[in-house]
Amino acid sequence: MWIKIAIASAFLFYSCTLDLKERRIPNKVWKWMFVMLIPFTVYEALSKTVHQLIFGAGGSIFMVTLAYLFYRIGAYGGADAKALIVIAITFPFYPEIPPFPILNKGFGIFAFSTLSNSVIAAPFMVVVFAIRNLIREGYSGLKEHPIGFLFGYRVEVTNFPKFHNLLQAVRDGKVVNLRRGIDPEGPEGSEGDELEALKKVGCKKVWATPQLPFLIFITAGFLLATFIGDLVVFLITLLL
Repeated sequence: MWIKIAIASAFLFYSCTLDLKERRIPNKVWKWMFVMLIPFTVYEALSKTVHQLIFGAGGSIFMVTLAYLFYRIGAYGGADAKALIVIAITFPFYPEIPPFPILNKGFGIFAFSTLSNSVIAAPFMVVVFAIRNLIREGYSGLKEHPIGFLFGYRVEVTNFPKFHNLLQAVRDGKVVNLRRGIDPEGPEGSEGDELEALKKVGCKKVWATPQLPFLIFITAGFLLATFIGDLVVFLITLLL
C-alpha cells in the first residue's frame, strides 16, 4: 500500500507543478496514473469480501458521477475532475496503513474524503502566506496591506509572475490597495494596462495574489485523507 500511495502522490505532485507553470495538464498524465495504480487495485480486490466489493464499486460510481457534475457546474476545471475520477476508480477501498489514518475513515469513500479535505485545506493557504510575509515583510507588511499579507505577497512590477492578480492599482494618480485581485492587464472592458500604470508612477514592487489551481488542494486533501482521515467528518462529530 505504501508503494501505491507513493505512486499516486508522485503523479499528483507532478500535475500540481504543471498546473502552476502552464495551467495545462496532458491527458497522458492521468492515463499513466491510472495504468500504474490499477494493478494494485485489482490485487486488493482479490482479498475483499463481496460486501466490500459492492461498497467499493458503489463508492467509485458515486464519486465519478459527483466529480463530473462538479466539473459541469464549473466548480473546478477538467484536470481537477480527472484527478478525482482516477482516485475514485483506483482507490475504491479506503487505504489503511497502520497507524494511519489517525482520526477516521470518514464515510469509507476515500475519494470523497479527499474532496472534502481539499475544501478544508484551501483556507490554510492564508496561514502559509501570513508566515511567509511575516518573515519577509515583518509586521509593517500587515499594516501596509492586510489583505495582501494574508492572501498574497509582494512582487516586482517589472518581473510580474504569470497567473497572478494585482492587489494594488493606480487610481487618480495614486497607488491604492484593493480588496480583491484584478487582472494585471486591466479589467474586462477597460482600456488601460494596470501594470503599465504602476510603472509610470514609479512603483517598484506591488502586492499580488496567485491564481492557485484547485489541484493543489486536491493533493493536500489526498494526503490528509491518507494519513489523518476525513477532517469534515471529524469536525462534525466534535460539534455533535
